[in-house]
Amino acid sequence: MNKNTSKVGVSARAAGTVLGAALSLLSVKAYAVPSFARQTGLACAVCHDVPPQLTAFGRQFKLDGYVMTTLKQISAGKNGKDLSIDRAAPLSFMMQISATTFTHEPASKTQAGTTAQNTNIELPQQLSLFYAGEISPHAGTFMQVTYDHASDHFSFDNTDIRYARQTVLGGQSVDWGLDLNNNPTVEDLWNTTPAWGFPWGHSNLAAHPAGSTGVMVNEALGQAVAGVGEYSMWNNSWYEDFSIYRSSPGGQSQVNPVMGSINGIAPYWRLAWQHGFGNNYLEVGTFGMQARFLGGMSGAGATGLADTYTDSAIDSQFDHHFGADLLTLYGSYVHEQQNLASSYAVGGADRTHQNLNNLRLTGTYQFGLHYQTGVSYFNTTGTTDAAYYGTTNGNPDSNGWIARFTYLPWENTQLALQYTAYTKFDGTTAGASRSNSLYLLAWYLW
Repeated sequence: MNKNTSKVGVSARAAGTVLGAALSLLSVKAYAVPSFARQTGLACAVCHDVPPQLTAFGRQFKLDGYVMTTLKQISAGKNGKDLSIDRAAPLSFMMQISATTFTHEPASKTQAGTTAQNTNIELPQQLSLFYAGEISPHAGTFMQVTYDHASDHFSFDNTDIRYARQTVLGGQSVDWGLDLNNNPTVEDLWNTTPAWGFPWGHSNLAAHPAGSTGVMVNEALGQAVAGVGEYSMWNNSWYEDFSIYRSSPGGQSQVNPVMGSINGIAPYWRLAWQHGFGNNYLEVGTFGMQARFLGGMSGAGATGLADTYTDSAIDSQFDHHFGADLLTLYGSYVHEQQNLASSYAVGGADRTHQNLNNLRLTGTYQFGLHYQTGVSYFNTTGTTDAAYYGTTNGNPDSNGWIARFTYLPWENTQLALQYTAYTKFDGTTAGASRSNSLYLLAWYLW
């Protein structure tokens, strides 16, 4: 993050690395919380298959602003028009305990004369407090404060505040609302967008490729922006969402520091179509975002110039029920155009215009309420740029597989075993397997 030329390449690589959330290699952001179960009186499985995967009921509950409740209310005015709040606050907690094992040499082998550990344990990996549920008539929230082991501090985590109503347009029902959030795609209803994508839990310690896609969900934006927008669902079929974001970094003396923050506004857009037929469900959609960062995303670029990222994506989800079992297929493809004028001006990039692409194909199979298996293929390709990615060959191409087995002894407890295998890492197949890792996760919600 320093401003000399040699370190600009490092900071640019760091920016590329945080974009790796589209490869789902960042910390998990939990969504299934007992706050909603306490408020609605419904079991977790009503809204979720395996959390955080949403059922049709769960998507509707989120669309309607998290306000459905069976709790006793403190109310005022006719039908609670002036005041309607739960007598008991819908609070809940989450704890994750994890262990990451590096499965190939040299990472898997303790070196002579050192105290390195092959397996790294995080206790906890995360500890979160949630306030999630109705806050006033037609308005509700999902709000999370998290202690993260990697950073060793508490911080404001994913937040989604909604105002939702229903009306009739053209003889068809319309659910519509206003949304305030701090992480683009956190407001989405499907598990194809980056904020809630497979594999649900991720190691802080496993290797991350330098090249990855998704300015919408990198660490420079997640929890460091404020966004407001509108959304609607027409005839339970067509969904649209449009939001605008500004930088809102925590721990800063200025509301909007110039270097490294969004220049102007960053628009986010979403369009999706859904349809249920028999035991099947299909969603097809598109989403995207454009963001300009003064001085580059890391703030180490040239003053007065900006780096611009334009992401365009397509996604789809298909469900098929086999009695109590469920097969789900997910797919997404993100194409990112990069104009790195600010980074290029100080030697932090080899060229101004380049691109990055990410394909992810995932399938999960759920056996009743207690078991789920899943496998995902990911493939990142892009323009070679040694200065920007900070690697020897400058090639951002990486691909591989993630396999996951999840056991739920109870609906609010997950025990997961997850293996990540790379067939290419940072542009090379030689030694790619050295970045493979085995991840064990115990995930408790109460």
